[in-house]
Amino acid sequence: MAARHQAKQATTTHQDRCVWYYERAAFPLRDAPPTELEQFWAQQEKYANIPGLTWEEAGPTNIAGRVTALVIHPCDCECLFAGSAAGGVWMTHDGGNNWKPAWPKLANQNIGALAIHPAAPKRLICATGEANLSPDGYPGSGVYFSDDLGNNWKNFFFDPNTEKTGPAGMTAQSGIPRRIGRIAFDPNDQLNFALGSVTHDERMPAGLFLYDKSFGLQPCLHWGTRSYNCHAVVFHPRRPGVIFAAIEPRGAANGIWRSTDGGKKWEQLKRSLPGGEQFGRTSLALAPSEPDTVYALAAGRRRGLLGIYVSKDVGETWREIGGGRFPGERFMSYNNTIAVHPKDPDFVIWGGINLYRTKDGGKKWKRITAKDPPARNYAHADHHALIITAVGLVYSGNDGGVAVSENGGDTWTTRSNGMVTTMFYDLDVAPANSKVFGGGTQDNGTLITGIGGKPGEFQRVLGGDGAWMVFDPADEEHVFASYQNINVFRHRRGEPWEKGAWEDVTPKQMDEGERGQRAIAVLAINPGRRKGIKKVWAGSSRLWMTGDDGESWRPMSPAFDGSVISAIEVSEANPRVIFVGTTKGGIFRSTNGGGTWSENLASGEIPGRLITRIETHPKSAKAVVVTVASSGAVGANLVCAGDATAGRQESLRPYSHVFFSEDMGATWRDLDGGALPNVVYYAAAFETRPPYRLFVAGDTGVWMAVQNGWMSISGNLPNVVVSDLVYHHNDQVLTAATYGRGIWRLNLAGMKFGL
Repeated sequence: MAARHQAKQATTTHQDRCVWYYERAAFPLRDAPPTELEQFWAQQEKYANIPGLTWEEAGPTNIAGRVTALVIHPCDCECLFAGSAAGGVWMTHDGGNNWKPAWPKLANQNIGALAIHPAAPKRLICATGEANLSPDGYPGSGVYFSDDLGNNWKNFFFDPNTEKTGPAGMTAQSGIPRRIGRIAFDPNDQLNFALGSVTHDERMPAGLFLYDKSFGLQPCLHWGTRSYNCHAVVFHPRRPGVIFAAIEPRGAANGIWRSTDGGKKWEQLKRSLPGGEQFGRTSLALAPSEPDTVYALAAGRRRGLLGIYVSKDVGETWREIGGGRFPGERFMSYNNTIAVHPKDPDFVIWGGINLYRTKDGGKKWKRITAKDPPARNYAHADHHALIITAVGLVYSGNDGGVAVSENGGDTWTTRSNGMVTTMFYDLDVAPANSKVFGGGTQDNGTLITGIGGKPGEFQRVLGGDGAWMVFDPADEEHVFASYQNINVFRHRRGEPWEKGAWEDVTPKQMDEGERGQRAIAVLAINPGRRKGIKKVWAGSSRLWMTGDDGESWRPMSPAFDGSVISAIEVSEANPRVIFVGTTKGGIFRSTNGGGTWSENLASGEIPGRLITRIETHPKSAKAVVVTVASSGAVGANLVCAGDATAGRQESLRPYSHVFFSEDMGATWRDLDGGALPNVVYYAAAFETRPPYRLFVAGDTGVWMAVQNGWMSISGNLPNVVVSDLVYHHNDQVLTAATYGRGIWRLNLAGMKFGL
């Protein structure tokens, strides 16, 4: 069946967390329908200024998320703009010491590329949609420009010189790509520019797009009419018509291409280069002082480094200068950036996981960043953007924000203060003290605030990709947290909080294969305000439990349906009632504390997609809400070739994503009812005091169930994925974790909405 092939669409899995996102967002192909988001954003402004719907930004102000793009002001080397993967555009006037947002909250927050127009230094151009080939990179909504360096933006396709506008938003309907990773202007004719773009989904346009004043923006069809990846495009500043592009249409046509007539004809550059079929993502950089010198940083087809190449003759011949000296570099489809010094063609820095520098054109290379602080040359790993200035300043955009070197790369400092772009997978708030909260983050480990430091600052307590965290309901210092692959750690009252001080209580009885079934595994802890050791639960394909504070674990279930557990709920009203949700969409229940389990309780009404959250009513274990991942439409192109109905497309009926049971899962009804946008939903939370309102969250922010359906309560929240929700009983505060704009809090005390 066609659907089977669609659901298995290939995607780059550069890290284990890719599976976590792919299972949530991929149906029938990789991208959720971006039009659903745009339709919502178009009318979101009416909710933004409702009195009482004012969320407070809670940080982290000191730990930033992934930066995908950098651009420096041509007249001021300390004026810098950073584009974040899912947190908009940010600006600094002091070399990165302090940042402030330079992007509308209600615009698409997923940034792919930035540029300043060469003839207009106040004109900042931003292309949306992350192009790092990561499944946790979200699509964009076209190209925007600002004539006052980020204070005001226009979301129209534009001619940078005449300001003639075209279709708003540059969406798929107008043939414009949704993941634009490169913007390049032609120095010889500033009316011309190019966009390089990629796609996870061949239904979406992607590739090299060229603009000229006669024909407007057009896709380059030299590599066919189907979508392909264009990872880099650069114009030669002294040879009119010469363009270099790194193209990946798959197969032998992959690699480096050159046009000498402004993009009408193209030739593949091959002399002393590997065969095209070996090339993956490739970055290009011309030496500004000697632009006939071209450098290429090429990934292989298996995610590692293929090589570093240089041409001194405008691409006619090439030489490999890496020499196989970087065996530890991997994930080059994700980390891939290279830059050349403005005045020295032999001074080159490239980035993958680490940064490397040569001062002699590649004869010798030196690794210039350390893996861990407090080394003087520490910079966060995974580099996506580089700028080298003539005065020795070097900027790197990476998975931890922005790193800066003032001496050409010898030493580094992280400068991301105020850049609130952390990407949270999950969240928990200490029931005993609402000022203590945190969660697992993308490549920034597990973060907690309220344990010292300034307001808004968080402390990293575990490394890696932080996963689930749960606080003891009776003690905010008694915490279980984890990082990828079910590595679990415990903190007890009075112990140091810093990284390395937590006790490793990873389930030793769980073999490595089972621990590796899910990168971001879920945890749960039994409710109850009485002090004492509480049961803690962890999910692989089976449910595991510790009753002795993590000293030992034992399996409490079979492998439910063969897929990994994606949600665990222990009822507050009756802790012997436990629900488990699975990746395949299964819902299983125990009424005796995990002693025995039901078969799958998910009815035919619930889509067979990953269960993201299960929540029981705080006063009744019988009342249960589940949220479902994925997006798409039931019956879309699911016709067998031999079916009598082949050729007739079934009607597209949107999925529902929120379901409710009043009888402990025996029967279910649709709470969504088509009133919620057709996007992924990650979280649900009940108010734990009257009127017990229900909140759900996902790609379109936070929603509240009301008598006649649903109401957005996103208010002043940025348009960003909300990955988790927690309601705090004592303070009546709803806390939202986002994937790209940190953590936000809403005080519900006295709020009359939804009554």
